[in-house]
Amino acid sequence: MTFAVIGAGNTGQAIAGYLSLHGKEVKLYSRDSRKAERISRNGLTLKGVYSGKASIKASADLKEVTEDAEFIIITTTAAGHKPIFHQLKPLVKINQMIAIFPGYWGAIECKEILGKTFEDKQITIAETSAMPFVSKADNNGRVHISKVKQNVLIGSIPNSANTPLSSKLLDTFPQLTPTKNVFETSINNTNVVIHTPIALFNASRIDASEEFQFYPQGVSPRTVAYIEKLDEERLTLARLLEAETQDILTLLNKFYGTDYSSLYRALPGLFPHGSGPSTLEHRYFTEDIPYGLVPISELGKLAGMKTLYTDAIIETASLLTDKDFRKEGVHFSGLTSESIQTLGGIIHSK
Repeated sequence: MTFAVIGAGNTGQAIAGYLSLHGKEVKLYSRDSRKAERISRNGLTLKGVYSGKASIKASADLKEVTEDAEFIIITTTAAGHKPIFHQLKPLVKINQMIAIFPGYWGAIECKEILGKTFEDKQITIAETSAMPFVSKADNNGRVHISKVKQNVLIGSIPNSANTPLSSKLLDTFPQLTPTKNVFETSINNTNVVIHTPIALFNASRIDASEEFQFYPQGVSPRTVAYIEKLDEERLTLARLLEAETQDILTLLNKFYGTDYSSLYRALPGLFPHGSGPSTLEHRYFTEDIPYGLVPISELGKLAGMKTLYTDAIIETASLLTDKDFRKEGVHFSGLTSESIQTLGGIIHSK
């Protein structure tokens, strides 16, 4: 059983190190050839929940990393998904599995880009609702895994062979819980509902590069109230898609095995440390809005529902940063009503 991990950031290094420490054969892809060479030479040192020295073969050659892999795990930012999918299209082999950690609606984009290759090579495409670990990697081969999330959802897009999710993958990552489709994985991504209002409502601090703790200092009662309104729209869309989910507080308590009674207490309680962004060019804006909130808004349009709180974040952040996050985001333009039904939804073209 061999794994290819695509992306050598915090999550990629944590997953590669975790797999190596658990006796799996793993190769790690990095666009940075110098980083790949350094990791191959020195390995990774894991601290925290898992501790040990992991020997990792890393490369900047995507073909070399993926050609013998049974599982291809993609851990890049959401903006990096499409370029990787295009690069993988001529490289994938029969019966390989592509798993996106986390999805950000990447499974649907991957199927669209692979086109006929998806069926011709009987590729399984899966995605998770969240990263499996809370981790931080430096540039010197040290990776700290501070928490392991539980009840992280994983769903897949069925090919004509109706290939099930691999039991090997589920055994390797016991915190993964299979769900019925990829709408459920992406709609259960907690990041997009939490990060974006806090970041936007602290934009002056961020723009001035002011140091502050993102959750203990960046969260106020009104900010939490907005998050809960945003979450109500996510929950409404989930019901229309017949996708199972729960409110954001319940999801967080399940992830971390806690029993906080309010979101206002949960956020700083779960994350007492962690500096806020020092620039508006941060993934809380550049990833969570176009690949998290925009898809919710676009699917809301297809469903005929209003997403006032979601749209307000998208438009305000776009005007503030002089970016068109809606244009950059996920639009589902390649999906028909029939393909949406195949994925488990009930939306019909208007």
